Amino acid sequence: MRFSVAQQKEIIEAGSGRFIGYIVDAEICERSGLITGFIVAEPKKILHIFQAEETTRKIDIKDILTIGKDVILVKGVMS
Repeated sequence: MRFSVAQQKEIIEAGSGRFIGYIVDAEICERSGLITGFIVAEPKKILHIFQAEETTRKIDIKDILTIGKDVILVKGVMS
């Protein structure tokens, strides 16, 4: 799967069904060249619409449960 395709999928926490955000970047192991995680931008809240910085979090590759047609389900993401 191309990275640009993964970026278009919604990231959903499987336990709660909560929308987490969209992939904005990937973390890659320098030694192996493998993806170790994704950087996900959280959805902006109405009051923070003019905020300059995006709030991001890292989703480890091991926390991905499944990749579907439109969404990526992840397990237990801490806030």
